[in-house]
Amino acid sequence: MADVASVFGYLGIEKKSDETYVGGILISDYYGIPVEFKYTEPIKPTNLQKILYGKSIEKYLTVDVLSKKLIISIQEKPRFILVRDMTLLQTQSKYPLIFLESIKKETTDADATDDRYRSDMIGKEYKIVYVNNLTSDEHQWLTTISKEIDILEPFSRLKEALDYVCSIK
Repeated sequence: MADVASVFGYLGIEKKSDETYVGGILISDYYGIPVEFKYTEPIKPTNLQKILYGKSIEKYLTVDVLSKKLIISIQEKPRFILVRDMTLLQTQSKYPLIFLESIKKETTDADATDDRYRSDMIGKEYKIVYVNNLTSDEHQWLTTISKEIDILEPFSRLKEALDYVCSIK
């Protein structure tokens, strides 16, 4: 098992065109090399569930079902888990969840006026949003990683892996 300080995670949930949801978590080392990958089976809400849950069905599936299940299932102990969807910050987790985006992006999903979240910069390239305070050590570690690798690139690999999983089902 890798050293706790040397791994971090990428969590993503995909909604497919047929209203199927699938989630994955990729734990990688300092260089972005995968050390663990878990995914959920694709799930599709029934018509009755859509009626009963209404507009909250997506949050329920992504946060309360898929993300929670993925975080519980991992063997490695990541220093933090990065997400690209602000909704996932609502997931109960024993690991810090951090929303990460490039500031080169023209529009932002991160709402700085939301009192639930804190935001900060990692270098000059990335904006982070998180729920709980990051320690200075965690902030420094994230800054160092962002200088070593394209820290957003593993999200593309995670999406591609989830697309592959759905294609073979």
